[in-house]
Amino acid sequence: MLSQVEIITRMLVSLLVGMIIGYERSRNLKPAGIRTYSLVCIGATLFMIISVYGLPTIGYQFTGFRLDPGRVAAQIVTGIGFVGAGAIWKDRGNIRGLTTAANLWVTAGLGMAVGLGMFFLTFVAVGCIFLALYSSPVLCRLGLLNYPTDEKKRKDDDFTY
Repeated sequence: MLSQVEIITRMLVSLLVGMIIGYERSRNLKPAGIRTYSLVCIGATLFMIISVYGLPTIGYQFTGFRLDPGRVAAQIVTGIGFVGAGAIWKDRGNIRGLTTAANLWVTAGLGMAVGLGMFFLTFVAVGCIFLALYSSPVLCRLGLLNYPTDEKKRKDDDFTY
């Protein structure tokens, strides 16, 4: 079982990670922000702590009964997938919310890693997430990637992403 200090540390790291990702999304005026990302990360951390450290201490003594923390992890991935699907919508041929959905999904993964105490992996993943989120604007400024302007989108209905 984890000590209370370890539990507090993991939950606070989870809150911090969720706030970091959420702040970036809020700053860019995206629909899900600090609160949503923090809650997703904290929830995934909580479920992983319960799954890995809480369930085995209950002491089930049935023949052939096995506790599998991986089952909870798989359900977190699936559940957040459904939440993310609700963030995606189609508007006149444009798909919106896909990055938000992917961000919610990966933030749950961050929370799961924090719940398992994998802090180094978590912070490396946060760095990779920021590289992924900021690569398009940087590439556009360098002239290596072009996104149509809103006016061009209206004129050219044949453009696809």
